[in-house]
Amino acid sequence: MILVQRESASHWYFPDGTPIHEVERADGKGTRPTNLRDARKLGLYPSVTNVLAVLAKPGLDAWKQEQAILAALTLPRRREESLDDFARRVVTDMTRQVRDAADLGSAIHAAIENYAQSGAMPENPDVLRLFEPAREWFDADVETVHAVEAAVSHPEWGYAGRVDLVATLRSTGRPVVIDFKTQKTRTAKDGSFRPAYYETWPLQLEAYRQALVARSPEFAEAETASVVIGSTEPVPVGVKVWDPLEAPARFRAFLAARQLWVWTKGYCPVTADRPDDDPPAAPVPAAA
Repeated sequence: MILVQRESASHWYFPDGTPIHEVERADGKGTRPTNLRDARKLGLYPSVTNVLAVLAKPGLDAWKQEQAILAALTLPRRREESLDDFARRVVTDMTRQVRDAADLGSAIHAAIENYAQSGAMPENPDVLRLFEPAREWFDADVETVHAVEAAVSHPEWGYAGRVDLVATLRSTGRPVVIDFKTQKTRTAKDGSFRPAYYETWPLQLEAYRQALVARSPEFAEAETASVVIGSTEPVPVGVKVWDPLEAPARFRAFLAARQLWVWTKGYCPVTADRPDDDPPAAPVPAAA
């Protein structure tokens, strides 16, 4: 009996960065998620997060396990319900918690996108409550918006994705490639928000930066930053600007994950792959 889906849906892109997350069904009845077979047929690029999925994510995995344990402990077992049926209900409840968290994160992302583009505020009061600290940070630190939800792709290394925000920040004085994350609010003893910054985040951001620079060399001096928004309580956002001197090492680490992805999937999105070469990294931003 298989209770938990073994492989999650993946995002795919055409080489120019255009997303193709769904394709027409063979029977003509609607669409279905794009898969690896479609990617081989159409020459698609995997998303950055698709590539990084080959790496273990202990923090995320632990959280999902916690949801499963809590569901099992809090759901009452029905009279004469088989163990298999109860297990299915536990998985359904667990996946609902995961889905709800993802939906809330998507809503907050959409609120930031709308605000950056037009200054519009979210209408949903629950989203507005959690979005307000992000708006305060945006108004205080964002000097110039260069791109919002920008599709980027790397023509040489065959991957793509969407960048949440590229903006010049007052705190850095230069363009920054920014990725927003939502996270359960954890506070220190002094009441401040203490986000957990995961090891794959800077790899994801550097991959985005490299793809951005490959298409737009004027952003060669851009830095990268993670902005974390509390998902349970409205607290000041956490901002981490990643050390630009470590950018080449981060890109090498991402390309190592990409090589592993190519090996495990048996699919190389570009014909001129160079797994034994050092990556042709974009210039390292000058230290401030």
